[in-house]
Amino acid sequence: MVKYTKKQQKELEKNPYTYKVTDNRIFFTKEFKQIFWIKYNAGMSPRTILKELDYDLSYFNQNQIDNIVQHLRKKSIAGEQFTEGYSKERRPNIKIPPPDNSPQTIQQMQNEINYLRQEVEFLKKVSGQERAP
Repeated sequence: MVKYTKKQQKELEKNPYTYKVTDNRIFFTKEFKQIFWIKYNAGMSPRTILKELDYDLSYFNQNQIDNIVQHLRKKSIAGEQFTEGYSKERRPNIKIPPPDNSPQTIQQMQNEINYLRQEVEFLKKVSGQERAP
Protein backbone atom coordinates (compact mmCIF):
# COMPACT_ATOMS: atom_id res chain seq x y z
CA MET A 1 0.00 0.00 0.00
CA VAL A 2 1.26 3.45 -0.89
CA LYS A 3 1.88 5.98 1.85
CA TYR A 4 1.92 9.59 0.73
CA THR A 5 4.13 11.99 2.65
CA LYS A 6 2.74 15.40 3.59
CA LYS A 7 4.86 16.92 0.85
CA GLN A 8 3.48 14.49 -1.75
CA GLN A 9 -0.06 15.12 -0.53
CA LYS A 10 0.37 18.87 -0.97
CA GLU A 11 1.83 18.38 -4.43
CA LEU A 12 -1.01 16.07 -5.47
CA GLU A 13 -3.61 18.50 -4.08
CA LYS A 14 -2.23 21.24 -6.35
CA ASN A 15 -3.36 19.27 -9.39
CA PRO A 16 -6.79 20.51 -10.53
CA TYR A 17 -7.89 16.91 -11.17
CA THR A 18 -7.30 15.84 -7.57
CA TYR A 19 -10.40 15.88 -5.41
CA LYS A 20 -8.80 14.77 -2.14
CA VAL A 21 -5.65 13.07 -0.86
CA THR A 22 -5.22 11.06 2.33
CA ASP A 23 -2.15 9.31 3.69
CA ASN A 24 -2.74 6.28 1.49
CA ARG A 25 -5.35 7.24 -1.09
CA ILE A 26 -6.01 9.72 -3.83
CA PHE A 27 -9.50 10.68 -4.98
CA PHE A 28 -10.08 12.18 -8.41
CA THR A 29 -12.52 14.76 -9.74
CA LYS A 30 -15.40 13.91 -12.02
CA GLU A 31 -13.63 15.76 -14.82
CA PHE A 32 -10.49 13.64 -14.37
CA LYS A 33 -12.54 10.44 -14.62
CA GLN A 34 -14.30 11.61 -17.76
CA ILE A 35 -11.10 12.70 -19.49
CA PHE A 36 -9.22 9.59 -18.38
CA TRP A 37 -11.97 7.28 -19.66
CA ILE A 38 -12.26 9.04 -23.03
CA LYS A 39 -8.51 8.95 -23.60
CA TYR A 40 -8.24 5.35 -22.40
CA ASN A 41 -10.96 4.25 -24.83
CA ALA A 42 -9.16 6.14 -27.60
CA GLY A 43 -6.21 3.80 -27.05
CA MET A 44 -3.92 5.80 -24.75
CA SER A 45 -2.14 3.97 -21.97
CA PRO A 46 -3.09 4.83 -18.38
CA ARG A 47 0.46 6.02 -17.61
CA THR A 48 0.45 8.36 -20.61
CA ILE A 49 -2.90 9.78 -19.54
CA LEU A 50 -1.71 10.39 -15.97
CA LYS A 51 1.41 12.09 -17.28
CA GLU A 52 -0.66 14.25 -19.66
CA LEU A 53 -2.84 15.30 -16.73
CA ASP A 54 0.30 16.46 -14.87
CA TYR A 55 0.62 13.66 -12.35
CA ASP A 56 4.02 12.44 -11.19
CA LEU A 57 4.07 8.76 -12.17
CA SER A 58 6.41 7.93 -9.30
CA TYR A 59 3.45 8.45 -6.94
CA PHE A 60 1.51 5.59 -8.52
CA ASN A 61 2.28 1.90 -8.48
CA GLN A 62 0.92 -0.44 -11.13
CA ASN A 63 -1.82 -1.74 -8.83
CA GLN A 64 -3.18 1.78 -8.30
CA ILE A 65 -3.22 2.47 -12.02
CA ASP A 66 -4.99 -0.83 -12.69
CA ASN A 67 -7.56 0.03 -9.99
CA ILE A 68 -8.32 3.38 -11.63
CA VAL A 69 -9.05 1.62 -14.92
CA GLN A 70 -11.12 -1.11 -13.25
CA HIS A 71 -13.19 1.37 -11.25
CA LEU A 72 -13.97 3.48 -14.31
CA ARG A 73 -14.74 0.38 -16.37
CA LYS A 74 -17.24 -0.86 -13.75
CA LYS A 75 -18.98 2.50 -13.62
CA SER A 76 -19.13 2.70 -17.41
CA ILE A 77 -20.47 -0.84 -17.86
CA ALA A 78 -23.09 -0.25 -15.16
CA GLY A 79 -24.16 2.91 -16.98
CA GLU A 80 -23.44 5.02 -13.91
CA GLN A 81 -22.20 8.60 -14.02
CA PHE A 82 -18.72 9.43 -12.80
CA THR A 83 -18.73 11.32 -9.51
CA GLU A 84 -16.41 13.54 -7.53
CA GLY A 85 -14.14 11.63 -5.21
CA TYR A 86 -15.18 8.19 -4.11
CA SER A 87 -18.82 7.25 -3.97
CA LYS A 88 -19.21 3.73 -2.77
CA GLU A 89 -22.86 2.88 -2.69
CA ARG A 90 -23.69 2.21 0.90
CA ARG A 91 -26.06 -0.61 1.51
CA PRO A 92 -28.41 -0.21 4.42
CA ASN A 93 -27.60 -2.53 7.26
CA ILE A 94 -30.30 -5.15 7.37
CA LYS A 95 -30.41 -6.83 10.73
CA ILE A 96 -31.65 -10.36 10.62
CA PRO A 97 -33.44 -11.21 13.80
CA PRO A 98 -31.86 -14.04 15.74
CA PRO A 99 -33.69 -17.32 15.43
CA ASP A 100 -36.26 -17.91 18.10
CA ASN A 101 -35.53 -21.37 19.37
CA SER A 102 -37.69 -21.10 22.43
CA PRO A 103 -39.67 -24.23 23.31
CA GLN A 104 -42.93 -22.34 22.77
CA THR A 105 -42.02 -21.43 19.18
CA ILE A 106 -40.90 -24.98 18.41
CA GLN A 107 -44.17 -26.33 19.85
CA GLN A 108 -46.14 -23.86 17.71
CA MET A 109 -44.34 -25.05 14.56
CA GLN A 110 -44.97 -28.70 15.45
CA ASN A 111 -48.67 -27.97 15.98
CA GLU A 112 -48.85 -26.20 12.61
CA ILE A 113 -47.13 -29.12 10.87
CA ASN A 114 -49.57 -31.60 12.46
CA TYR A 115 -52.54 -29.45 11.45
CA LEU A 116 -51.27 -29.15 7.86
CA ARG A 117 -50.76 -32.93 7.68
CA GLN A 118 -54.34 -33.49 8.84
CA GLU A 119 -55.55 -31.00 6.25
CA VAL A 120 -53.63 -32.79 3.47
CA GLU A 121 -55.10 -36.16 4.52
CA PHE A 122 -58.60 -34.66 4.54
CA LEU A 123 -58.11 -33.19 1.06
CA LYS A 124 -56.86 -36.55 -0.21
CA LYS A 125 -60.02 -38.23 1.13
CA VAL A 126 -62.32 -35.55 -0.27
CA SER A 127 -60.71 -35.64 -3.70
CA GLY A 128 -60.80 -39.45 -3.68
CA GLN A 129 -64.54 -39.47 -3.00
CA GLU A 130 -65.24 -37.18 -5.94
CA ARG A 131 -63.54 -39.60 -8.31
CA ALA A 132 -65.47 -42.65 -7.12
CA PRO A 133 -68.60 -43.37 -9.27
